[in-house]
Amino acid sequence: MASKSPVFFLFLSAIAGALLSRVFSVWLDLAICLLAVVLFFVLVKVHVNVIWILSLFFFAIAWVFAPNPLPNGQNFIIGKVRHASFSVVKITDVRFHNAKRWIRGGFLYVFLPRYSHLGHPEAGDIFMARVEKGEFVKAKEAFWINSDSLVDKMLRWGETESNYIYSKMKMYMSSEADTVASMFLGRRDTSFELKQAYRNGGYAYIFSVSGMHVGIIAAITLILLSEFVPWNTLKYPLVFILVIIYGFVTGFSIPTFRAVSIFGVFTFFKLIDRPQSFLNILGVIGLFEVLKDGSIIFDVSFQLSYSAVIAMAILVPHLPQFNPKWISTAVNFTLAANIGVIPFLILNYGKIYITSFIFNVLLIPILVMFVLEGTLMFSAFVMIGATTFERITASGIYPFAKLLDWIAYFTKGLPLSAVDVQPRVTIFWITFLLVGLLLFRFLLCDDSGTVDILHKNSADDPRS
Repeated sequence: MASKSPVFFLFLSAIAGALLSRVFSVWLDLAICLLAVVLFFVLVKVHVNVIWILSLFFFAIAWVFAPNPLPNGQNFIIGKVRHASFSVVKITDVRFHNAKRWIRGGFLYVFLPRYSHLGHPEAGDIFMARVEKGEFVKAKEAFWINSDSLVDKMLRWGETESNYIYSKMKMYMSSEADTVASMFLGRRDTSFELKQAYRNGGYAYIFSVSGMHVGIIAAITLILLSEFVPWNTLKYPLVFILVIIYGFVTGFSIPTFRAVSIFGVFTFFKLIDRPQSFLNILGVIGLFEVLKDGSIIFDVSFQLSYSAVIAMAILVPHLPQFNPKWISTAVNFTLAANIGVIPFLILNYGKIYITSFIFNVLLIPILVMFVLEGTLMFSAFVMIGATTFERITASGIYPFAKLLDWIAYFTKGLPLSAVDVQPRVTIFWITFLLVGLLLFRFLLCDDSGTVDILHKNSADDPRS
């Protein structure tokens, strides 16, 4: 494992270091870091595999770089808005001030004052606030200013396009427009009743634009584009540009940025014709995230995203394939992802979704795939002003979105739809170890499978 996916192994080591930074003194870590440096230079001279020593080094580095938790009480903070809703903002690149100096902190969810003459912040805004931390971080006073960077201008352009596409959805899809907009654009216009139905049914992840959404759009677009553009040097950059544009239109949430980055690294290796382990590609992005802000490992989206993708990378090559291939791929990826996230659903929500597991594996991926690809075409027609095609694609999307809503309400009323699990921490560790052993067993069984996952499911794979 360490020899075939070394960067992934470094990523796991960095996670362990960031986790222990909350428990032990930084002086112990500095000693470990010094030991790793000494061992590295000693072992290099005798030509020994140094992956384990590098793992120890990144373990120590992540420990050193881990940001400080915000202390209880009142603090003044400054950071950048990564995501915003009407009442809560997610702040990254946080700095907080104590009596002497500015201190680097981890990401924060901050509850805004109920009323503000400033309106609501947007992604990319510079955020400053006097906050009080107790059970939650609440802003006593807050203000924010727009950033003029190119990325932030693109985010504002994306928000304008998102609003325009949403207005067209309301025109053609009526009652299902909110479901489709939440699924494709990551908007939060869905009614509370519908959100609860999806949440209680175990399908809330559909409304969070993440690796599943980017993966489906990229994979299906690659398959369709392969019929007309056989050259990888043109096909993969075109799809990468498409997913970047999609990221800006959806607001580039952290899960979206993570997914686009992974596809970007994969595209790079594809262009230079250097097949790479999918776990290694995942490790590159994950290692960057953890070293930048070690507190990200406590974020629910981080835990669910990586546990799902790691499970897919390891399990999918061992799952049976059937025809048609595109349905087989969707079902296998969804099955693997649902297995991977079980421990973290228990840890964060204290629930296991039993009934929805069946729908999530057999039906939901197919419906979501049709809705996402159909809405991608609809959005393209909206942007170029092809009114006739807008109406045709909207009528095609509507029944699939309607069926998704029906499944959510139907599942919510079934027995064993959402089973409460207590004590959640104990059950988390039990299921985490069981799922971990399962993944480790398949990883040892055939480590080459993780290397070939992207090629096995690639549209231009000669073995297909």
